[in-house]
Amino acid sequence: MTSDWDVLRRHFQSCKRRGSNPTPSEGRKGRKRKACDACVESRTQCDGELPCETCLHRGLKCSLSRKGEQDGKARRSQDGQEKPEDSNINRIPVHFLLNYTDPASRRLYDVQQMLTGCDKDLGKYASLGKCEMRNFDSATEQWMGLFHLFIDTAALDKSDQDQSLMYGLADTEELSNTVSRILGLIRHALKSQFDNKGQVTMKEAGRFFSPTNVTLFVKAFFEHSYKNTRFIHKASFNVNTISAQLLLSIALMGAICVSSQDASTAEVYSDVAEHLIFDGCEFGQVLNIDDPSLTKANMEILQAAMLIAIIQGSKNDVTIKRRIRTQRFPALVCAARALRLTQTTNDAVSDTESLELDRYFHKESLVRTMAWLYLVDSHLVVYYRNPPQFKIAEACFGLPQHEELYDTMDPSTWVNASQNATSHGPTLTLKSIIQRLMERDNGQFEELLSQPCTLFGLFLVLGSLHCILFDLQALGTCVDLSGPFWSLDVAFDRWKEMWDLTYTTVTPRDIRQSGFMVHSLELWWLGKKLIQKPGRICLESALAMDSTRTFHEMIRELKGFHQVQ
Repeated sequence: MTSDWDVLRRHFQSCKRRGSNPTPSEGRKGRKRKACDACVESRTQCDGELPCETCLHRGLKCSLSRKGEQDGKARRSQDGQEKPEDSNINRIPVHFLLNYTDPASRRLYDVQQMLTGCDKDLGKYASLGKCEMRNFDSATEQWMGLFHLFIDTAALDKSDQDQSLMYGLADTEELSNTVSRILGLIRHALKSQFDNKGQVTMKEAGRFFSPTNVTLFVKAFFEHSYKNTRFIHKASFNVNTISAQLLLSIALMGAICVSSQDASTAEVYSDVAEHLIFDGCEFGQVLNIDDPSLTKANMEILQAAMLIAIIQGSKNDVTIKRRIRTQRFPALVCAARALRLTQTTNDAVSDTESLELDRYFHKESLVRTMAWLYLVDSHLVVYYRNPPQFKIAEACFGLPQHEELYDTMDPSTWVNASQNATSHGPTLTLKSIIQRLMERDNGQFEELLSQPCTLFGLFLVLGSLHCILFDLQALGTCVDLSGPFWSLDVAFDRWKEMWDLTYTTVTPRDIRQSGFMVHSLELWWLGKKLIQKPGRICLESALAMDSTRTFHEMIRELKGFHQVQ
């Protein structure tokens, strides 16, 4: 008896084949399963690839129990229905993007843990439900509390004992005076702006900002949050000599990393800190005085405002997010332009003169402050589709240099660096690097490969490419930009070469210190995808949202996620 399947095959063979449709082959009957074995067992979403995205970042073996389905996937790859390079791009795990942009409610403590790279089991516990994850977090915190209660952790690591001598924390008398300065700022803000409403009292503030707690918060900042805010030179940092506004910002960001309870308390005081810093006379002078200078006081108030903007922007509050995006960050951009940070470079290294370390660290801090402002701008472009505030034409500042030298607390390293310091020629600016990446001539790009670059610098370059991509996509709705898009695509490929070369030379310590910047390849993947499929960008109605929900949905669509069947 002839089956219906045989009739269909003969019909295909006898009729003229249209397009590139292959002759159908007999397979297993019934609905084919699109999820791998591991995703079916854990009841999680699967993108249907081998290996799938979920198994990639969970470190599991991805397989299908039905051999026919595996053979089918192999045949589809051989038929060339998907470009090889597109397949390689699609296989890059993007668990950081998917988790960081998750629209589900997330505590500020959790966000900071993820950004600082402390959330090492991000993929391992991806299969847990929200309730299970919440219980897991609380159980971990309870265990860590018991561990610190019964065990003297300082005896396990002698370096922890030496930290009390850093940052001016050992001088108890001066530290008490410093705490009084912080409390004075809070008292003034409460009287002038807030009606209190029983949420904040000076008695509670005195307990939270005690000398013991400030010591703990400052240490936590440099141990964790510093990975994401590397524009303060910690070797010369002293709590008793910096401005009260900058110390308040550092203490609040450090408190967020200590525990969820301290993070919740810090959230309350960060509202007060935002007002007294952005609306204070010190920040106002930078904006309102003609030609302000790059004094220590002006730089510290700018850095304090940057830290508070980062804290406030991480909150799960639409009103605060909108205020940071539309009011506070534009004010920071204006302050950076007024101080001419867009033109600052670190030219302290010279072949003819000995290296002056004080001048070098000062210049490097200026460069890093501007670099971080540019990164925040690219962050708003990528996650919120916010038009870039800075333009590539004004990106005349240099790239961050010498991570080990800037981060070290060892004086012997400074001496060796000052003796071995050599100039690599004219300082490369961000704008000049972007020009070389997009230039048709490959010779200028080859020169970049011979010059050292840090992970911080590479992340900055990648962020600027996303800003350019945003502008091109906006113009692409009106004019033909196939040429510029081609140049930008080449720039992304060349950046990948620089990343591969740099990543092979960095040490594990550098990788740990890079925080979320180690996930650069995920942003590179996103840039390549948006160039290939510009129509997948957020709809006009979803641009400049105050949440990352639309961005999260776009990432999942680009990865091809679908429900388990």
